[in-house]
Amino acid sequence: MTWFDYIVIGVVVLSALLGWWRGLVYEILSLLSWVAAVLVARLLANSALPYMPDALGPETVRTAAAYASLFIGTLLLGSIAAWGLSKLVKFVGLGWLDSSLGILFGTVRGVLVVLVLVLLAGLTGLPKETAWRDAWLSKPLESAALLTKSWLPDNVAQRVHY
Repeated sequence: MTWFDYIVIGVVVLSALLGWWRGLVYEILSLLSWVAAVLVARLLANSALPYMPDALGPETVRTAAAYASLFIGTLLLGSIAAWGLSKLVKFVGLGWLDSSLGILFGTVRGVLVVLVLVLLAGLTGLPKETAWRDAWLSKPLESAALLTKSWLPDNVAQRVHY
């Protein structure tokens, strides 16, 4: 095993532990909060522009401030909702199920994060390193990453090499 294997295992284990600690309800609501924050900010930034003070500077800066404010505000509200519902699940006695499913969610998330990192590494010379080539997990992860190449834009997919 090389440093590559240890990093992969570490990312997946840490993600699984975070999923166990936070629970499935919190994890899913957090993910939905991020999606909602992007959508709210994107859809409402121009509508919020008149409420941004002129002292912030030009319109582009005020638009960025409106976007950031809406994004952070939505994320904060989503986090509060996730925290409250997570506590409610534990209160009604389903904490063990929530934590158990959180481990599964965290493991899947960890594997997806690793796959994204392997894809990004394929854009660099990193896969040519000895530690990468000698790693136990590099070949299966490269194969999995290559399966996702068709979902990438063509100009990016052409640059991924292992």
